[in-house]
Order: sequence, then C-alpha cells, then structure tokens
Amino acid sequence: MEIEYKKQFEDITYEKPKLLLHVCCAPDLVVPLLDLKNYFKLYLYWYNPNIQPYDEYVRRYKEYIKLLNLEEWDYKLVDSKWNLVMKFEDKNFNKYNTQEFYDKLYKYRKVVGYDCYDKVTLLKDFSKMREKNSPRCDICYYIRLLQAALMAKKLWINYFTTTLLISPKKSVEKLDKYGKIVSTEKSIKYLKFNFRKNNWFKRAADYTREKWIWRQNYCGCAWSSTSAMLWNK
Repeated sequence: MEIEYKKQFEDITYEKPKLLLHVCCAPDLVVPLLDLKNYFKLYLYWYNPNIQPYDEYVRRYKEYIKLLNLEEWDYKLVDSKWNLVMKFEDKNFNKYNTQEFYDKLYKYRKVVGYDCYDKVTLLKDFSKMREKNSPRCDICYYIRLLQAALMAKKLWINYFTTTLLISPKKSVEKLDKYGKIVSTEKSIKYLKFNFRKNNWFKRAADYTREKWIWRQNYCGCAWSSTSAMLWNK
C-alpha cells in the first residue's frame, strides 16, 4: 500500500502533500481515511447534491461527522463556501439543493457523450437506467469530481481524489476516466487509489459495526433508491 501511494508523489519528500478527499458517505470514508492519513495532509470535502430525500441527506451527513469525531485524525474539513473549518458547526452545514443536481446533469450531459434536446427528456431517460454503467452515473461522477478539483485549486491543495473509488457499485474505470478529464481541464492532479484490496470490505464493515456507523442501502439519487427497492425484492 505504501509503495502505491509513494509512487504518485515521488517529487515531494520534505512534508506530507496536501490531498483533497471528496467524501461520498461515512462507510466509504473509513478505509481511505485509515490508509491515506499517514501519507497525506487530508482535506475532507463533502459534496453530494445527488442525495435524496432531505432526511436521507441529513442522516448521511451526520454519520460522516460522527465518524470524524470518533478518532483524532490529522485532517481539515472543507465547507461548501470554499472555507476551511476546524470542526463541525451547524452554520457550516452544506446547503441542500437538489435543483443544482438536476441542472448540472443537463449542463454536463455532453461530457459523457449523451445528448438530448431538453431537460425533461433527459430526466425521463435517466429514470429508466440502472446504477453503475449508465450516462446518468457518469455525469454524477463528473459533477462531483469537477467540484472537488475546483475546491482543491481554490485552496491551493496539491491533489484530489474521491471515496467513490471504494464502492463495488461504482465503476473504477469510469471514475478514473472522468478524474483524468477533470485533471486536464483544471490543471490539477487526480490520484487514483485501489482501495478495494487488502480485505477492504471487511475492514470497513468491521469498523462501522464496532462504532455503530449506519450504512445506507442505495447510492443517493431518487432513481437509485427506486432501483434498490425493485432489485432487492
């Protein structure tokens, strides 16, 4: 694991490089946080406008903060207003805005090679798609990676990556593809990590079970919630 990380920042030897880690949820943060904390100065960034409904968004965000409060890790939090915050406070709670998500799905549709004439048609098409290998998920990957890159550049952070890489329901190949596209567009380095090895699932499951960290049963958007209900019957 150490060799894999060091290969990506061989030119930096005098101190830990700064890494902005986009956080999708508490369970998926466990292994990246434990594995990366010894090699990077971590800046944790929660950005998930896809999560619906509001109560679900709040619950997941609170589990994220609960996890951070369990351990004394060397990290900083980044809020949605381009600021660093030393600890969680209600005033720093990210504004919930699902309209932003729908607007960006339409805005960035051509990045993933998907085009249509109007937003209504796009949303209808997306409602019929399953999770992982679909244009809908591709755009969502791009949206969150793009925002992470913009945040990292704003704060003069060297690198960015995402906890989405650990989820077995996410395409590592697609995440890597759009991470590299964003990296080129914004001139900031994207780091791809293989979090899915060394008993990663057992490590995360054991930790969340021991610490009573709640695990959600769908990705985030309303479409993935519906799919989860249909396919888990």
